[in-house]
Amino acid sequence: SAAMEAREKAARAETALEARTRFFAQTSHELRQPLNAINGFSQLISAGMFGPIAPKYREYAQDILEAGRHLGLVVDDVLDLSKIEAGHRILCEKCSLSDLLERAVHFMQFEADRKKVTLMFEDEEDIQAFVDPKAVHQIALNLISNALKFTPAGGHVIVKAFDSNEFSWLAVSDTGVGMTVEELGRMSRAFEQGAAGREQKGSGLGLSVVRAFAELHGGGLEIESREGGGTTVAVYFPALLPEGGSPAG
Repeated sequence: SAAMEAREKAARAETALEARTRFFAQTSHELRQPLNAINGFSQLISAGMFGPIAPKYREYAQDILEAGRHLGLVVDDVLDLSKIEAGHRILCEKCSLSDLLERAVHFMQFEADRKKVTLMFEDEEDIQAFVDPKAVHQIALNLISNALKFTPAGGHVIVKAFDSNEFSWLAVSDTGVGMTVEELGRMSRAFEQGAAGREQKGSGLGLSVVRAFAELHGGGLEIESREGGGTTVAVYFPALLPEGGSPAG
């Protein structure tokens, strides 16, 4: 019957989705082991841990470390998107959004120094939110990495948390070249279409993860940019556990 065929089709689709999610998880695990070695040894070499090295070699080692850390973020993005696609549920708890952002800034400090960009965290007060800490950490890393990518040497990237309109916000602002209205439109379409983000460097996969995680929290993402005037990307979350909500997200 048609109903039985529909159930069988749905079952096959679910099996395929589970298989794809397992594949991405296994691939992620297999990539992480060599990446950890690449990042660890390149950091030791660039720091001259076992003796002085030529400045050019130190620069190459720093380049290897930066590339390895960027690849690690991409691996995380692919795995996160596969989990979200498979119906992954976030695990929220009341925590300090400010502390999560401060740790993310510390993690990205090496890359900021490497690019000669000033990376700052503005800590006006301790902002609380009902969020999944791991998801917020990934959101912050993606936004900071993207801001550093488009900010020239001598520029600034500012990360801050604040409360507004019953939401808790995290915002990352840069002093890069900014975007035109047309470019902002392309970015919005990249969010909706996923693969289209590949057409514009730095505006596809990572920001798709950011938006997906924000929406899983019951929040969202906003972008403000002006050509020649930098860009601010902000994500908002419910400040408190919604009435009748579940800690499982």
